[in-house]
Formats: sequence, structure tokens, C-alpha cells
Amino acid sequence: MTFLLVYDRNQGRLLDMKRFPDRRIAMQERFRAEARYGGRREIEIVALTADSEEELRRTHGRYFLGLAELADRIGEPA
Repeated sequence: MTFLLVYDRNQGRLLDMKRFPDRRIAMQERFRAEARYGGRREIEIVALTADSEEELRRTHGRYFLGLAELADRIGEPA
């Protein structure tokens, strides 16, 4: 499964997330989203493959955490 994420770096929040069973369709939608956001540098648009949303949240957690949570996580010892 491929997940399309639209993330606002300035706000530190996920704006949109969609699931696609076909990576090609996800990439087509990614290009549409990039055109829609007009190259705004604060907007990050990614297509990521994972077996489940739980796995995606575990491997790419920064997209699902707010700025305060990210700051707390950075401060935690490894």
C-alpha cells in the first residue's frame, strides 16, 4: 500500500493523507498535489510504501507528531 502525505513544515502538521493500493496511482496524485500547492517550500508531499498505517506511523512518525511532540522527541536520549 502507498500512502500520500501532505505535510506543512511551518505548522508541523499533516494536512492530508490518502491510501492507494497502486503506487503508480499514488505518484500521479502526488504530482497533482505538487501542482496544486504550487511549489510552496513549506509544503512537503511524499508517497511512502508501508504494509499498514501503523507501520507508516512507526517508521515515519515525524509526519504524525505536532511541533511540541517533535521537540520533546528530539530532546529524549537515544
